[in-house]
Amino acid sequence: MVGATSLREELHILRAELGRKEPGKQPASADPLSVKTGSEAAPQAEAVADLREQLGELGKALSEHTGGIEEFVKERPLASVLATFTLGIVVGRLMGRA
Repeated sequence: MVGATSLREELHILRAELGRKEPGKQPASADPLSVKTGSEAAPQAEAVADLREQLGELGKALSEHTGGIEEFVKERPLASVLATFTLGIVVGRLMGRA
């Protein structure tokens, strides 16, 4: 029972510390997704714009390569199915280990 008493005392101390903090005030690092204001908003908006531009370029590049993949599948359907099956097994085993 000595352990239970010390745990209760520690819990009481933690509650007292929480009670001393201002309820509406949180540290800036508490919510990394919070909306930035002032000088912090401009760099964040630029980063979002850059990210959208890069995603658009990635989409274009992937759509260009889709035609080559379609041709490969049309020419070699059995090899495509076997390659996909093998890739699925490899990914499944890797996910099983994680």
